Amino acid sequence: MKQVGAALIGLLAAVVCVSLGLWQLSRLEDRQASNAVVEASLSRTPVRLDRALPGDSLAFRRAVAHGVFDFERQVVLMARSWRGVPGVHVVTPLRLPTGDAVLVERGYVPSPDGRSVDLNLISETDSSTVTGVLLPVVDDGTVAWDDVAWPLYRRRADPVRLQSAYSYRLLPYLLRRTHAPRDMPGTLSVLPEPELSNGPHLSYAIQWFSFAAIAAVGTFILLAKSRKTEVGEHG
Repeated sequence: MKQVGAALIGLLAAVVCVSLGLWQLSRLEDRQASNAVVEASLSRTPVRLDRALPGDSLAFRRAVAHGVFDFERQVVLMARSWRGVPGVHVVTPLRLPTGDAVLVERGYVPSPDGRSVDLNLISETDSSTVTGVLLPVVDDGTVAWDDVAWPLYRRRADPVRLQSAYSYRLLPYLLRRTHAPRDMPGTLSVLPEPELSNGPHLSYAIQWFSFAAIAAVGTFILLAKSRKTEVGEHG
């Protein structure tokens, strides 16, 4: 009876592992579908932010914007890393001819504690043309505030929640600059476009299916030994 109970546990483990493997394959399909949407957006004609904007979603569209940087109202995104080095991302509003502004992720700056940065050392020409990719709004969970001390230190740059800190309207996107201007400070590095990958889901699925196979084979061997023992006892 103990062997039968162990065999049932082995079969249950195999079923659970197969289910987890199928779940990982489902997540892989979702990831691939999401990547396809991003790739389609990146392949479209770059949009000009200093003109009338199209009505459809601009998420992951390449974009070009000409305007004037507002270096007095910057945001420092803390606890970032690039190539294994801790640092911060610097976000600066770019005021557009339309009267609106877009938050520009100007680049990455090394910072040992993932927070401290001297913004005066990475200043640029106020008037600038920025080429990059529009990233969708990510809610950082920050509540609205009354007192503002510049620069703002945040985990994420959500234009919707940051709007109350600015006297002009922010577009609901973050423009990640992907092309360095001529006067870009040496300590500031532009960031790459969003990385598209399938993630670890396929390897996880293979692992779960391997565990399921091990559990199933182990159960089969256990039942075979149990059967052989019964035959011997009655022989």
